[in-house]
Amino acid sequence: MADDESRISRFLTTLSKPFKRKSSPTPTMPLWTSGIQEPVMAQGITIPALYAVSTECLILRTVLSKLRQEMFRRGYYWEKAFYQKCTECGEEFQHEVQQCNICESPVRKPDADEMVYAKWLLKQENSMEQQFMHVLHEIENDLNIVDDAFLLFVKEYYIDPESKEVSFYRVKELIRGDPIFMRIVADKRGVRGGRYKTCLIHRDQVKTHAEDNTCEICGSDLQDVHYVNMAGSGKTQYFVEGEVIHVSKYNPSKLYGRSPVNTMWRQAMTLTAMDNYMYTAYQKRRMPKGIISVTTDNLESMKSFWKSVDEKMERDPHYIPKVGIESSTGRGGVNWIKFMDTLEEMQYMAVRDEIRNRIAAYYGVSSIFMVDNGKSGGLNNEGLQILVTNRAVEFGQKIYTDMLFPKILKQMGVFDWKLTLYPNEEEDEITRLRRDEQELNVAQRMAQLGFVPELIDGDSSNDIKFVYRKPEPQEQQGAPPPGGAPPGGMPPGGMPPGGMPPGGGRMPPGMPMGGGMPMPMGGAPMMRGMPPGMPQGTMPMPPSQPGGEGMGIRNRGPAAPQRRTSPGSGAPVTSVQQRGPPQSLGQQNVNALQNARRFRGA
Repeated sequence: MADDESRISRFLTTLSKPFKRKSSPTPTMPLWTSGIQEPVMAQGITIPALYAVSTECLILRTVLSKLRQEMFRRGYYWEKAFYQKCTECGEEFQHEVQQCNICESPVRKPDADEMVYAKWLLKQENSMEQQFMHVLHEIENDLNIVDDAFLLFVKEYYIDPESKEVSFYRVKELIRGDPIFMRIVADKRGVRGGRYKTCLIHRDQVKTHAEDNTCEICGSDLQDVHYVNMAGSGKTQYFVEGEVIHVSKYNPSKLYGRSPVNTMWRQAMTLTAMDNYMYTAYQKRRMPKGIISVTTDNLESMKSFWKSVDEKMERDPHYIPKVGIESSTGRGGVNWIKFMDTLEEMQYMAVRDEIRNRIAAYYGVSSIFMVDNGKSGGLNNEGLQILVTNRAVEFGQKIYTDMLFPKILKQMGVFDWKLTLYPNEEEDEITRLRRDEQELNVAQRMAQLGFVPELIDGDSSNDIKFVYRKPEPQEQQGAPPPGGAPPGGMPPGGMPPGGMPPGGGRMPPGMPMGGGMPMPMGGAPMMRGMPPGMPQGTMPMPPSQPGGEGMGIRNRGPAAPQRRTSPGSGAPVTSVQQRGPPQSLGQQNVNALQNARRFRGA
């Protein structure tokens, strides 16, 4: 599974061979030094401290847990990266084509053999007995805490015994790299590498770029180091290009991201201190709420009295003590000295809710996902809260679909397929059916305009989608006429095209056509109810029905007297429509001729 160069890269390499190349300068950063780069520690907070506070703070851990659960709740699926692809220029098409529209070269479909090994590997457990989804959960946790995630490929290299060079490799497993110990190796420009080199076979052979480029043991070429692992009893591990993937989510940069927990450090620590206060306030060794100060001249008498009261209160909790205070001077009093305020006086819940809302707002997790629906204002408000979290989840899923997964598949040699996370919210079935119905309506209208709709097969969204193309000339010639008669041949029971019977002769008078009624001499069948004197050449069109056409109201005409079975309301006789159906054009002409023969008033 060696790296596959693109067609453009091979072309540029071939073009630049006979030339001497020079590039414009890349800006260097004065704060960076060539070698192992250390992440920025704002306020002196270390990475282990960030993980500790995210674990101890209940609200922060709840927000991170809910966001991670919604991210991978429905898992992932495989889909085609394209429907067809040109074999020459690499142009991708999402529908059926005969050849490439750019270079007119043949096209191919995705290779199903590419994802056989990758699909099998992602279903296996790594050496830590972790599934692929468990590793993704760790990656998401690192992104939400320190904004830096490292995914390591454990590769197995196959070495040619004669040349001692690596012929190819395979990815054995995927594990998570700890951001506490993983570091980036870069130069002053922020470009990976440029400082150390190591041998793929003998990893203990590490040299700088100023030294020799060959391994002292096997003589193979040394590879540039891009990442290091600072753990392991002081023994640093070196990783070359393609063995580690680094991604950032909230603040991506040339090197490391910026931790969100570092930004909300004070808020998280305040919540932790509030929890500690509640914990100590409800313990037995807590500070008393206050003391009772009694001014008296006989202190021993008061002590004996309250001792007896305490004994009686232990035996009877409902005992009401009677207090009498003696004073020789006639002066005295009882004072209450308060030591601590109540939670309501300190506005404990208001402060806690404000801090929680600020933390949840940064991550995009609504209060309804933390089972806090006391302040929700109806279903509309709850729907908006879910929408806000769905957008935050969609943003996080794009980090995997567009950045992490393509890099994983590239190391496995998969280019025709891609991994995609399912959306966290399932789409409404009624909404999907309505969208399919609209797509079918559009396809019918495009077909009426003369285009040929073709259904796209293998779409991952499970929606009905069409592509439209102009019909070929041979398809237009073989299409049936608009009248609906089949081209060529005589319809059953009808007349062949041209109106002539087979053989070119005339139809004998009275001979039925196709088993129909006999034809008179005029060439048209005699219809029942036809008025006398009407020309027999054509048959009139039936009149439009009452209520209008296409309105769905009374499309069967007025009721005839012989079809009425019930008398009209309030009438001794049957109430029918006396005028009957509207007269046809022929009947109107006959009536006009008969009226012209009569005198007026007759």
